[in-house]
Amino acid sequence: MEKRILWGVILGVVVYAILGLVTDAREVASVLLDFPYLVFLGALGLTVVNYSVRFAKWHYYLRLLGLQVAWPLSLNVFLAGLVMSVTPGKLGEVLKSLLLREAQQIPAARTAPIVIAERLTDLLGLFVIASLGVGTFTFGRWAFVVSLIVVVTAIIILNQPRLIAWMLRIIAGLPVVGKLHDKLEEAYESMRQLVGWKALTVTTLMSVISWSMEGIAFYWIITALGGGGSVLDALFIFSMTTILGAVSFLPGGLGVTEGGMIGGLMLLGVFTTRAPAGAATYLIRFATLWFGVLVGFFALLRFRRVYGEVPEE
Repeated sequence: MEKRILWGVILGVVVYAILGLVTDAREVASVLLDFPYLVFLGALGLTVVNYSVRFAKWHYYLRLLGLQVAWPLSLNVFLAGLVMSVTPGKLGEVLKSLLLREAQQIPAARTAPIVIAERLTDLLGLFVIASLGVGTFTFGRWAFVVSLIVVVTAIIILNQPRLIAWMLRIIAGLPVVGKLHDKLEEAYESMRQLVGWKALTVTTLMSVISWSMEGIAFYWIITALGGGGSVLDALFIFSMTTILGAVSFLPGGLGVTEGGMIGGLMLLGVFTTRAPAGAATYLIRFATLWFGVLVGFFALLRFRRVYGEVPEE
């Protein structure tokens, strides 16, 4: 587990070193040193709101599956999962299922689909936010359309139990993976409840609210750096580059998200030079991605003190 996190951190260091070379590290450092810390604390506050709404979504999913998990444990598990934000597609957050199994003996196959449902509705929420600007800006338009088609297609397929049953029967007859049939069947029973249209509507709305908070935090940072543009520009750039990072399947979207943010800020005329664009990107990523990893690390330490070591799987 620690190795996966470490590789994500190493990749982050490499990405930011490269960005430093591209954007002139000295100028970026100068901008960062002059940045008003109260604005950064405000950005962290909006990130906490984002986590609060996402926790409510996570707990809603647990209740939807009929699982009675006390909210302090549920919160600890949710926050611990943030440490895996630097895994491809954040799918490392399936760690939450292992933690619940360790704490309450809940089968991991039953709760692992929540992680997939979270990612799908996160993307749907980001699509809603990005749609406010995708008709005006050409930046990322094709990626938006293709990604939206893929996500909607996946949701439609997951709502076709006969099709999934047919696919599971094929898997059952395959060597090696065939032995996973029963667990996959159990996982799909959970997934059906999570991606029903009513549940999707509720959780997508929650995702729109939660990710808008980080988009507004991005706007605050841009404004404090003297950038132009509106809150709509900031919301569009943040949501579109987060989508690009997610579909790239790189750990934490590293490189793709940061490069997209700098390019988007320059392309839309929010900044005319690279240094403040780079500084804005560093600040919002520290306030969102890396802050989450740090919170998750301490939450995982707390879980281990109470429940012991979690088996590696």
